[in-house]
Amino acid sequence: MVNEINIEVLEEENLEEDIIEDLSDPFDISTSLDFLDGDNTSLYLAFKAYHQDQDFESATNYFQQSLAYAQDNGKEDTQVSQSGSIRVSEPDDSQAKSKYWLAESYLKIEQSDLAIDLFQDLVNNHRLHYLSLAAERRLAVFFGNQPAED
Repeated sequence: MVNEINIEVLEEENLEEDIIEDLSDPFDISTSLDFLDGDNTSLYLAFKAYHQDQDFESATNYFQQSLAYAQDNGKEDTQVSQSGSIRVSEPDDSQAKSKYWLAESYLKIEQSDLAIDLFQDLVNNHRLHYLSLAAERRLAVFFGNQPAED
């Protein structure tokens, strides 16, 4: 009985070591960046710079890179099905996110004219994206249509 328990504990320890080894191998490129694809690398770095590092100059640069990539590589548009559900294409989603957060970054570095232009572009060109509503609210604050909630 004791030997069986010891074997089970050893097997569990070996399994845990294998899992930890798999997760901690820095040279295993096959899985380390699989969650990032294309422009999402820039978008990921931009969100990290904005939210985690609060480095808004770097965030601005990364959001610009992400936006440029999405505009150059995405031709698929957002579509509405017959049932009324909205299918936001990945390029459209990346463009909308990049525009919105680039505008927010511009606000942080006190370039509100550029932010307003991006918010307006987002509202006009990505009407079905959820961030267009947030952009409309931000524009309303700028133009005095509602009080700021920040």
